[in-house]
Amino acid sequence: MLSKQLLFRLGFLALIVSTLSVAIFKVSEISFDITRTSIQSLMEPSFFIDGESKASRIKYEMVDPMVTISDAGDVVLKSNVTFSSGLNQEWGTMQFVAKPMFVKKKQSLFLTIPESVQFTVSGKSSSDAGFQLWGKDAAPLVAQATEQINDFLSTKVIHTLQGKHLRIQAERLSIRESIKTADGIHVIMDVEQSMSIFITYFIMFLSIMIIAFAYFFIGDVGFKDKKGLGFR
Repeated sequence: MLSKQLLFRLGFLALIVSTLSVAIFKVSEISFDITRTSIQSLMEPSFFIDGESKASRIKYEMVDPMVTISDAGDVVLKSNVTFSSGLNQEWGTMQFVAKPMFVKKKQSLFLTIPESVQFTVSGKSSSDAGFQLWGKDAAPLVAQATEQINDFLSTKVIHTLQGKHLRIQAERLSIRESIKTADGIHVIMDVEQSMSIFITYFIMFLSIMIIAFAYFFIGDVGFKDKKGLGFR
């Protein structure tokens, strides 16, 4: 037999637990800061990108990375680059704009290049039509360098979710935007809730119904049970 007071205790206990669960786990967005210096320190020790374009037989070496943050909240990396083809050599700069990318499997953020790197040699840019090096089309070289740098960036974790950000009942996380700050970027991520949060809402609703049932239908109406009746 379930007494009035027992139902009240069960109902209030379930209501408290479910309310706390919603307060802790129900999150529509999360945000955090990533400093420019932390990204710079990731790039400096191992940033040495070299290769050779099979299509043009032009070799390249990229060194000395320098990280800045654009007004749009993107990460901009610029480095020195050396091109060589036989005895010919050219010096210039390489630059790319990267955006944060979230990898669910690792619960971490990486950088990725949404478009392509840009080379500048003698005032001419690879983003200009007809850009060539020693009369050879540089488009295959740009594509190869972009893929190579993206592979490099895929090994560099710029931020890992931890602590309170791992307590949320999220089915999917996605980056909404990144905003420039005084010393880096502020990343805002949207949170898509999993089914567990809806189960929590159901438990909350059920606990309220249990309390209401005990209040109105067992013994006298109210929180006290003068007759000591129960529900079989």
